[in-house]
Amino acid sequence: ERCKTLMHLIDITNEDLENAYQQVKKELKNYSRELLNKKEIIVLNKTDLLSNVEIKKIMKDFSKNKDSEVISLSTLDKDSISKVKAKLLSYVS
Repeated sequence: ERCKTLMHLIDITNEDLENAYQQVKKELKNYSRELLNKKEIIVLNKTDLLSNVEIKKIMKDFSKNKDSEVISLSTLDKDSISKVKAKLLSYVS
């Protein structure tokens, strides 16, 4: 509750990303409505399981109508991890 930003980590291979995201939002709301007012970053992980074409399409479709930034992550890719760390630092600085 004292944090500036929330990070949602969602498996990009989930067939219903929107439902997974809404479930997290619902749980946050049930815990504390104030959490819904926090800045958030949505990280779609496990991108190493998909092709670049699939990732781009999923990211584009999922990002529609989102006020939050959506980025991708593969824990097998050091550059990807560095990108997420840099984003998180920019959000809390």
